[in-house]
Amino acid sequence: MDPKVKSLASMMVMDHSKANEELKSTAAAKNITLPATVGDDHQDHITRLSQKTGKDFDKEYMDMMVDGHKKAIDLFEKEASDGKDADLKTWATNMLPSLRQHLDSAKAIRDMIKK
Repeated sequence: MDPKVKSLASMMVMDHSKANEELKSTAAAKNITLPATVGDDHQDHITRLSQKTGKDFDKEYMDMMVDGHKKAIDLFEKEASDGKDADLKTWATNMLPSLRQHLDSAKAIRDMIKK
């Protein structure tokens, strides 16, 4: 409903699609099979969001974006520092600035729409 939420969602689709394509390419070159479907956590998020509309959807989505990006940053930082594969470490390191920007944007929008 909120134009800022829609704008962030569009940015997420674009940035995450690009990152996923890069990861798929790296995985294919290393004969790593990636999951074909979303995990249970993400499916639960999809289900919860599908039951919301309007402002309730916006609030739930923004809460998920903040929480999800915090978790992603933790995982990517771990991979960037402790990963065993140089290409994946580099990829994780390169993704961190974008993830941090997404988190900052998500926090700002979440805080704004909760007022």
